[in-house]
Amino acid sequence: MAESEVGLPHLAQVASRQQAAAFGQRICVLSDIHGNVHGLQAVLRAARAGGCDGFVVAGDIAAHGPTPCESVDLIRGLGCLVVRGNTDRYLAEGTAPAPGTRDPEQAISLAWTRDQLGRDRLRYLGDLPPSVAIPGGMVVHGAPGDDEQGIWPDTPDAEIEAYGWTGVLLCGHTHRPFQRKLSCGEVVNVGSAGWALDGDPRPSYAIMERAGATGSWVTTLHRVDYDHSLPLVELERRQVPWRGAVGHYIATATWRTPERRST
Repeated sequence: MAESEVGLPHLAQVASRQQAAAFGQRICVLSDIHGNVHGLQAVLRAARAGGCDGFVVAGDIAAHGPTPCESVDLIRGLGCLVVRGNTDRYLAEGTAPAPGTRDPEQAISLAWTRDQLGRDRLRYLGDLPPSVAIPGGMVVHGAPGDDEQGIWPDTPDAEIEAYGWTGVLLCGHTHRPFQRKLSCGEVVNVGSAGWALDGDPRPSYAIMERAGATGSWVTTLHRVDYDHSLPLVELERRQVPWRGAVGHYIATATWRTPERRST
C-alpha cells in the first residue's frame, strides 16, 4: 500500500493507552541506521549511559549497509516502537525507487540486502506501521502520510504546519538533524544513526525527557563518535553493492553530488 493511502486519520489510531503508560521518562529517538550496526550500537550505548529508559526508531533500518541482519535483529530485540521507512518498504515489498531517481546500483544494493535478510526479517519490516502516535506527538519517517517526503532544515514553516499535527513531530529520512519550534509545536529531525549527511560523520539521535509536573517533553539533539573503519571494512569484506557511495557517506557525511537531496 502506498504511503499516501494511509492518510492522517491513521496517525491518531496507532498508539494504545498501554503504550502511553509504558513510554518512559527519558526516550532516545533514532532513525536511518541503513545496515550500519556499528553506528547503531554507538547510539544505544550513549543513550543508555545518558539514562534513557526507552527507544523509538523512525525507520530505514537495513538497506544498503554492510550489516543489515545485525541491525534488524538488534532493533527487534529492543522491543520498542518502530515505524517503517521508505527503504524498509522497498525491501519488504520487493520494489525499488522510481527509475531515474537513484543510482542504478542502488537497486542492486536493495536486492542484495533483501537476500541477506530472509523471509522472517522482511516480514517484520513489512509489518511495521508507517507512523506511530506517542504521548504528546507522533513519529514518522519522512513526513506525515509520505515516507519519501523529507522535512529539511530549510523547509518552510507553513509547509511543515500544513501536515496538520500538534505537539512534537519526530522524523528522519533526510539524514540532516535539526529542531525547530512552530506555532503547532516542535519538529525534530533526528538525523541518522547510520550515516549523517550534514558534514558531521558522527551518528545523531534525539533524547526526549519529561519536564515538570505537566509531563511535557524537552527534546535535545545529540551526536556520538565511533570507529568509522568498522563499517567500511565490512562493506569491502562482504562486497556490498553500492559500497562506493555508502562508504563515502559513512566516512564524510557529505553528498557525492551536491545538488541531490534524497535518500
